[in-house]
Amino acid sequence: MSAVESIGGRRVFKFKASDGDFDRYSDRLNVKGWRVDGYNANGVVLYNHDDGASAAMTGAEPQLPIGKGRVYVEGDALMVDIEFDDEDEFAKKVERKVSKGILNAVSVRYLMLPGQYRQNERGGYDCDAQELLEVSVVTIPGNSRAVRSKSLDEAPDNLVERIATRVVELLDARAEAKSADEDEAKSADEDEAKSTDEDVEDEQKSEPDEEDVEDESKSTDEEDVEDEQKSEPDEDEDETKGFNAADAAKSFVEAFKGYIRGVKE
Repeated sequence: MSAVESIGGRRVFKFKASDGDFDRYSDRLNVKGWRVDGYNANGVVLYNHDDGASAAMTGAEPQLPIGKGRVYVEGDALMVDIEFDDEDEFAKKVERKVSKGILNAVSVRYLMLPGQYRQNERGGYDCDAQELLEVSVVTIPGNSRAVRSKSLDEAPDNLVERIATRVVELLDARAEAKSADEDEAKSADEDEAKSTDEDVEDEQKSEPDEEDVEDESKSTDEEDVEDEQKSEPDEDEDETKGFNAADAAKSFVEAFKGYIRGVKE
């Protein structure tokens, strides 16, 4: 997951613009072959590749860019960060639809460089190098995988609370299970001790001989040692007593958020 950046109150949306697999036109574009310096120097983002050329022929009002983009290669994909023009009403409409997930895709327009492409087995072209001309937010992308990256920041507001609640539930369940086991073991020890007391009482009613006294003494010593060993708390028990499920859950959530930030950076 990658969060939508918030820089000085500006919202920047992240999309996968292209990858190295076949697109809907049977073309394959080498991810490492993108020439993006020219684009990043201008960085226009259009809507449905409308650069105003058709308006010039029809006399209609030309469609202006709806935002600025910055492209870069990340892993096996060409990515684009888009910031919409918040002073343009149409751009704001597009941004709202992107934010809601109604519009979810982008498309690239590019120029295949001379000598850097050849026809492939599907009838399209394999491009070793291509220059990026523009990126558009589109209704239907030429590459079905050119969609918006999932955002942690735009998940439901209670996502972190839900994670924490679930962690607390799991930790409490584990603590309760351990407590139940300890209670069961304690009950068994009490029953055994009660049974031993009854046996001793019955034995005291009769006249013990010297051998019985010696055996009883040995048995008592062994039981005392065993009871003493049981009474000594182990390290795990000490750690459990100081354990707080809510604090542990909070620490987990903070670590989780830190991990996400680290992945993004």
